[in-house]
Amino acid sequence: MLRLVFALFFSLLPAVLWAEKVALVIGNASYQNVAPLANPGRDAEAVSAALSKQGFDVVKATDLTRSALYNTLRDFRDRADRADVAMVYYAGHGIEVGGQNFLIPVDARLSDERDADLEMIGMDVVLRQLSGAKKLKMVVLDACRDNPFVQKMQRENRGRNIGQGLAIVSNAEAATLIAYAAAAGEVTPDGPAGHNSPFTSAFLKALDLPPADVRILLGAVRDELNRTVPGAVPFVYSSLGAEQVVINPNSTKPEPPAPVTTEKPVVHDEEQMLRDYAMAEFSGSVEAWDAFLETHASQSSQLLYLLAQRTRAQLAGQKIAALPPQTGTAERATDPAPVTTSVAPPAGEQQQAAVQIPAIPVPEPQPAPQPQAPALSRDELKRAVQAALKDRGCYRSSVDGIWGRGSLAALVRFNEAAGTDLHLDSNADAEVFAAVLKVVEQSEEVICAAAQPTPKPARKTTTARKPSTTSTATVQQAAPDPTPPKPAVKSGAPTCRPKYGTLYGSDGSLSVGLPICR
Repeated sequence: MLRLVFALFFSLLPAVLWAEKVALVIGNASYQNVAPLANPGRDAEAVSAALSKQGFDVVKATDLTRSALYNTLRDFRDRADRADVAMVYYAGHGIEVGGQNFLIPVDARLSDERDADLEMIGMDVVLRQLSGAKKLKMVVLDACRDNPFVQKMQRENRGRNIGQGLAIVSNAEAATLIAYAAAAGEVTPDGPAGHNSPFTSAFLKALDLPPADVRILLGAVRDELNRTVPGAVPFVYSSLGAEQVVINPNSTKPEPPAPVTTEKPVVHDEEQMLRDYAMAEFSGSVEAWDAFLETHASQSSQLLYLLAQRTRAQLAGQKIAALPPQTGTAERATDPAPVTTSVAPPAGEQQQAAVQIPAIPVPEPQPAPQPQAPALSRDELKRAVQAALKDRGCYRSSVDGIWGRGSLAALVRFNEAAGTDLHLDSNADAEVFAAVLKVVEQSEEVICAAAQPTPKPARKTTTARKPSTTSTATVQQAAPDPTPPKPAVKSGAPTCRPKYGTLYGSDGSLSVGLPICR
């Protein structure tokens, strides 16, 4: 019975006693001594709704004076002491004085920097009210707007230690996370009236992302704010440990990625088509041509595609012709009769009937496979393409294997005559040259138009003058024959040179001092 009473008692306790996440959302807009802000009230309303959706027990307060802000923080402290996660989200004016950060109530006057402790709430006061949270103590300040209080005190020379934006937080107790809308010493715009501020808009968008650790969520806030306000860099201070803390568990879970369907890309590259044609030609199988026709179905009007269809049909016809004929009545009628062999009975036994042994069919000899022609090199293919183009009247130079301007011009003439669109350069692969050679050789009906000779201009006719006899004779006498006459060779006796020596006769005689004749 006692257990039942305790169970009933705890079930009737306020839900706040069991809340895992609590949040205090403050929006200060209606400042009494400076121009009011346009968006903090709207920001507080939107953030309160978003945090409630994520399971937070939210306390919303707007346009708080200094005393009201103190009382609100004191009341929220009791909730934070019983929660795992406690957050304070503040939208309004903030200020940095002497390296300390303060939240500015709506009734602050701030005529002197010494008014800071008297008229504002320090950041250290806010953090102390959250110190009882078990897992996370979080402060988010959208308070880095262009602050008129700073300008007022600097103008009156009473704010020498006052800076723009907020100061860096260098120390805080464990499990604390602090986020500013801008980097230390920087400001961020409040945004157009009637909308949320850029930082609050980024925070709301990050809360709708799939559940993630709070540090990853603030990273998404940073990316979104930098996208909408170029150059804006939020400040984040964290003393969290390795344990992940998720503040948006109720967001839409990421859907599993849809299965990726890989579609075959549509190939429009003519050089790739030439390569594929060469590979299919080298393979020589129906399957290879089927793959080529499927890959290049979008180029069915190309000549290579039509040639591939014809080649594939020819291979399919050869394959059907090579199949063995079906077994039927007519074939059985022409089968050879079984061979009858008489086996002589062994001695002492009666003669047995003849034994019929069916003939064993002898397989027909298969023709030896034809050796494949050796693959040509690229230089040999260049010559072959030039020769094929020359046979069709397209190439008008010598077949030298140099793929230059003459060869390119010949290929252009062939394209014009055959209606193709072939392209080749000197650095193309051997497969591309082989494919072009195949196309040119199979286009036997293509003949390039002969080149029309350029008519030469008619030469002017001039009256021939009679050559002067006297001058010609003089020139003939003056120009001697450059070739000296050869000496006449006398027949008969040998020519002797005036040189003396010793000669031996055929009979062994010796003559001295006689001229040597050779």
